[in-house]
Amino acid sequence: MNLNVELTDLEPCRKQLRFTLPAEDVDAAFGRVTNEFRKQANLPGFRKGKAPVAKVKAQFSEQINERVRGQLLDDCYQQGLKEHDLQPVTSPEPEELTLNEGEPMTFLVNIETMPQFDLPEYKGLPADKTRVEITEDAVDKAINQLREGRAKLEDCDRAVADNDYVTVSFIGSSEGKPLTEISPTARGLTEQKGMPLNVRADEGQDNFIPGFTAQLIGLKLGNSKTIEITFPEEFPAQPKLQKVTATYEVTVDKVQEKVLPELNDEFAKAWEADSIDKLREGVRADLEANANGEAHNGVKQQVQQSLMKDLSFAVPETPQQQEMRGMVNQIVRIRRAQGENEADIEAAKDQITADANAAAVDNLRWHYVSRRIAEAEKIKVTSEEMMRVAVMQAQQSGADPQAAIKELQENQQQQQLLHGRILNEKVLEHLAEHATITEVDPPEQAED
Repeated sequence: MNLNVELTDLEPCRKQLRFTLPAEDVDAAFGRVTNEFRKQANLPGFRKGKAPVAKVKAQFSEQINERVRGQLLDDCYQQGLKEHDLQPVTSPEPEELTLNEGEPMTFLVNIETMPQFDLPEYKGLPADKTRVEITEDAVDKAINQLREGRAKLEDCDRAVADNDYVTVSFIGSSEGKPLTEISPTARGLTEQKGMPLNVRADEGQDNFIPGFTAQLIGLKLGNSKTIEITFPEEFPAQPKLQKVTATYEVTVDKVQEKVLPELNDEFAKAWEADSIDKLREGVRADLEANANGEAHNGVKQQVQQSLMKDLSFAVPETPQQQEMRGMVNQIVRIRRAQGENEADIEAAKDQITADANAAAVDNLRWHYVSRRIAEAEKIKVTSEEMMRVAVMQAQQSGADPQAAIKELQENQQQQQLLHGRILNEKVLEHLAEHATITEVDPPEQAED
């Protein structure tokens, strides 16, 4: 084809292509397609494939025009993309189309394209890696956690003490009104029957309302007490209750104390170790593996941040808007889960949109950069890798692995999502492998 394609840059990721195809190429396409129809045409009075061209055109005019239109538009569009080295991210519709026999074909398309940018240096990115040191104290704490996992709760006929486990019933109010009048979603903080709580004298360790369970200490089984509590200035579970002073009528229904199993070889065998010494060896190995994994994940996070911090290229609008909508929905879900009402969310919509837009742009920049790196380094995702991950995820969730594989094979969108996640991880592993690592001491652990 003697096609002429004029490129106009509208924006960094938006281009206009204007096409002109000479009349002789248009006529050749009409002749070729008409002949295809003639070969298959069964017209009265003529053998198959022998009808005059004029009669074929008259009989199949609309179908011929439609096929010529489709073929020429696709051929011209693909040649235009190749000629100007463009990678579209959307499928545009032709505009201002003129197509008639004996005349040049003209049309234009406005397309959004992948961003064009210089790939930054991605090898040798700096990262700190925490030196792994497993102390005897860390092993002791881990083994105590194993004991905690096998601990039993035994009923007590005594007053509540620190670190007991109690079951209580309560009704909460503020200035004589139920807490749900302040925060409609706070039903669980307004009235409960048979609610289990861990009593902590230190309000900073109270997993319910700071300072609530400390006031139960000394209360006997079956007794009741009026408790006054002020919610903290930051209470993400129910932001509407922050700094609210509430009164609770509490009754102790059950008192239990935790009894840990004795630390001996019998306990070790419950964890498939022959002795306490072997159990300690296994625990140490697990701690080292976990610490090394966390240190490596820290490196991956740092190299990604280092790579991203200087990126400033524009991203195409349509994918950015799609990504932003997803981020807005995610932020709104989180705010709702934290107890914010619709009025508060609506009032914060500008900030939500701004935060979502920034996150969307960052996500897309990482997407395009990571794909360029994968292309440069020939990093690929195989179908076997995708199947392995699908099976692993199914096993972890208790689903049928074969059903998961079948679902993956039948769901193209799921395939794309899984392919993208695996490719991202492989690119990050490549960046971490080629990072400039500085080993640093682990942070000092705060004393319990």
